[in-house]
Amino acid sequence: MFEVEGNEIKFLYNSNKMGDRETLAYVKSLHQHVINELDVYQNDMTPTQISELANKLEVRIIDLFDRESAYFREQIEGKDVQEKDLLNILQKEKECLNTPILISKHVSKMLDSSAETISLDMVFKNIPPSDETKNQ
Repeated sequence: MFEVEGNEIKFLYNSNKMGDRETLAYVKSLHQHVINELDVYQNDMTPTQISELANKLEVRIIDLFDRESAYFREQIEGKDVQEKDLLNILQKEKECLNTPILISKHVSKMLDSSAETISLDMVFKNIPPSDETKNQ
């Protein structure tokens, strides 16, 4: 699910978060890229997909959580929660996933702010466009 080709960008965001929507606008402005967006608020992810996402980002499951979310602070922080349970929580409590997340052939990361896409665009400008995007 998180494999990308050429100049494709997979962008995971939560449409219920204003900052994520702002970052989506920045990502859509990246030239010569095919944007494949996934609104995690509107679309369910399986525990397997969440695990694959953690592997792609090279982080632990607990690191996928938005540490500022009320659910995390009240139900998880400081407690010994099994990984299987963390996966199930992320599946059900969509506000807990730390978004936005950008995945490309060259970069996979959780973004801290919409402004971070500007520096990523500089990286992407040094990557030659794929045949698909040349014709757009």
